[in-house]
Amino acid sequence: MSVNRHWTEFRYLFVVQLLEERGFLAGTIFFTTVFPLLLVFGLGVVGDGQSPDGLTYIITGSAVSSLTFVGITMVAQSLAWMKERGDFLYYASLPISKSSLLLAVIASKLVLQMPGIVVALVGGGLLYGLDFELNPLLLIILPLTALALSGMGAALGLLSPSLQLVNLLSQVAGIVVLFAAPVMIPMESLPLPLQWFGRLLPPTYAADALRRAVAGVTDVQLLVDLAVLAFAAALSLVGISRGLRWRLR
Repeated sequence: MSVNRHWTEFRYLFVVQLLEERGFLAGTIFFTTVFPLLLVFGLGVVGDGQSPDGLTYIITGSAVSSLTFVGITMVAQSLAWMKERGDFLYYASLPISKSSLLLAVIASKLVLQMPGIVVALVGGGLLYGLDFELNPLLLIILPLTALALSGMGAALGLLSPSLQLVNLLSQVAGIVVLFAAPVMIPMESLPLPLQWFGRLLPPTYAADALRRAVAGVTDVQLLVDLAVLAFAAALSLVGISRGLRWRLR
């Protein structure tokens, strides 16, 4: 498939996905904006407060939490709801690819979540007087993270037998990913088994890449983080495009 055709498919499907969210747009943006900021404020003042390094973990971790919510929970629930309504019967009749639809779903959810991510990074930095750098690499890290986690979300949404089970499993999966990986907790503070398990999860590399980016550090480890996220993102797209079948109810 040519790049132009793929881009055209994505643009139209992206608009469709955004229009489907218009009834819940105000409430969704309010929730996704206020929740990360409250998370940053609440965890930042626990006990006697946090050190600058600890605050950086909390602020960047809240952003990765939002991206995990996009890639796993929102994608899983959206695809499960589309399957439940029989939307795939309609999409199957169109000359589009599965990857275009998946990218459109992820992009629409990411747009809704982006205000909260920006508020967490900018507001958290201002709230605690941290000197965060607006690194252009953020424009790569954020969508790569959501896409890297979308494989798990899509698998849950498409393979689970019921919408209720999808809601439960996607939320549990998101919690497990967040607390089993060094997203808000430094790697050395986790038990050794969780350290090993965390190295297998994309949020580990997303959180590390985000911390390095806002600190203005561009080194080999940042490139490794980006490479792992890119590999996981490509694996997600290939898995959805070739390995899964859209089953209709």
